[in-house]
Amino acid sequence: MEYVSLKGTINSTVKVISFSPYLVRFELKTAEQNYNCLVAKDALNFMYVAEESVPIAIFGHFNKRHQLIVDKYHVKNVIQNLSVVR
Repeated sequence: MEYVSLKGTINSTVKVISFSPYLVRFELKTAEQNYNCLVAKDALNFMYVAEESVPIAIFGHFNKRHQLIVDKYHVKNVIQNLSVVR
């Protein structure tokens, strides 16, 4: 299994494609090309922090269908528009 590390932006809306197991899909746009990505590990947290056109760095591997399976991710500027209620 070959692992890859990429930096880019989220180019599409983040969509839930399966509930059992919880599976999330998005498109990653890098300088070279676009990748179809799937997140299974920590998918609920990813849904919370990921937005369209946000910079992201990912680490993962490709499956048989040439989809990038994300093992680790880092989303920049996650908490931008959060208000505090006291």
